[in-house]
Amino acid sequence: MKNLLSVVLCTTVLSACSGGTSDSAPEPVAVAPLPAPEPTALEVSIGELKEIMGTTSPTGSYEGYLLPESDDFLNIPQDPSNPITAEKVELGKFIYHETGITSTETNKTDLENTWSCASCHNGQNGFKSGIRQGIGEGGIGFNHRMLAEGINPEDADVQPVTSPTVLNTAYQEVMLWNGQFGNEVGGIVNIGIDPDRHFTEGTPKEANLRGLSGLETQAVAGLGVHRMNVEEGSILTTNEKYQMMFEAAYGTSQPHDMLEAAALAIAAYERTILANRAPFQEFLRGNEDALTIEEVEGAKVFFGKGNCAGCHNGPALSSPVGSMATEVFMTLGFHDLDMWDDIIGEVPDGVREGRSGFTGDDMEKYAFKVPPLYNLIDTTVFGHGASFTSVEEVVRYKVAATPQNPDVEVSDLDYRFTPLDLTEEEISNLVTFLETSLYDPELMRYVPTELPSGLCVTNNDDDSRSELGCD
Repeated sequence: MKNLLSVVLCTTVLSACSGGTSDSAPEPVAVAPLPAPEPTALEVSIGELKEIMGTTSPTGSYEGYLLPESDDFLNIPQDPSNPITAEKVELGKFIYHETGITSTETNKTDLENTWSCASCHNGQNGFKSGIRQGIGEGGIGFNHRMLAEGINPEDADVQPVTSPTVLNTAYQEVMLWNGQFGNEVGGIVNIGIDPDRHFTEGTPKEANLRGLSGLETQAVAGLGVHRMNVEEGSILTTNEKYQMMFEAAYGTSQPHDMLEAAALAIAAYERTILANRAPFQEFLRGNEDALTIEEVEGAKVFFGKGNCAGCHNGPALSSPVGSMATEVFMTLGFHDLDMWDDIIGEVPDGVREGRSGFTGDDMEKYAFKVPPLYNLIDTTVFGHGASFTSVEEVVRYKVAATPQNPDVEVSDLDYRFTPLDLTEEEISNLVTFLETSLYDPELMRYVPTELPSGLCVTNNDDDSRSELGCD
């Protein structure tokens, strides 16, 4: 009897715990899904930006503004006659910064082995010179490079225009403000130019006869113009490390044409100097937290209402690959260098006339090449004549669209250069985008810490050695 009672009690308990029979199970309660969270102001702005960029991008997608990684050689624009290799890039990086290759035959001062290509295009200054006039031979100092005491300005290597940046120039077919260097196979920008002007005998433009792109041609011409020795007996042919690097790059420690071999290596290196770690590039790779709301709004002005992308387009925000000359050179009425009282030397008329000074075409008078826009704030020098000292000054000039050069009439200005109806907030956001979003803070990754010669990197005069910490 006791056992029977236990069984009844246990059964009752189990039945209560299980909720009884299936017939008495409660109906499931339907739970309404939670409403999707409202997008934030930043998310809405990003969506609008991507849509705008898709309409301006040469590829039809906002991702068309993405720069490749610096070792992604297949996706970096290059001269078909100079395929990029890691060995050429490594060699070019050293030659570009080497202060031990200046030529004793063409030097006009006693300052041999104190400058390099990087003297006027260095990583610390966004691969520009950082000053109004780049100075090669005859200059001393790094941060505020100037003529050495007692140097005749006529003997110094001083530029009559500001030094254009090397950063992102893989996307440009021709070089210099007037585009006079460049004649690659399949090139289009310099097609049809009078041969007497394109290949002028006895001038650096003879380098165009080699049939190379702008960067390669400029490197060939520049080694001579800037009084550097890469021929027999130079450090490139006598230094064991350089001999090993030339052999790795070309299969021989001393190529038949050392000038072209050195130039091709320099150009291959320059093509890999890309601002691909800027916040805007991080954004394009999918990190939507890389930009603030102000930067995104500024980008919307750049690609939208401000129509900046009408001139500054493609991954470098200069001119897209494959552009015609009319998309590469524009007349905006900037002053020349002689607006400054302390200019060294004179501005030749041919330089003053911009593209026309090279081509002879009056329709291109005062037109200069559209520059890339990354790392602008590494210097306070803007325009071919250094006529602006801040990004905001340039932006406000373009908003007003009134020429500052008295030789340039309003009728001479490019048809795309017209006044803009931007609010102060839009101007502020645009400047923030240009200064912050397009700034790669790690450009020194492209600069060697030492050279095969053992000399100071970039500049090797006493003042520079002290400033750069070489001593």
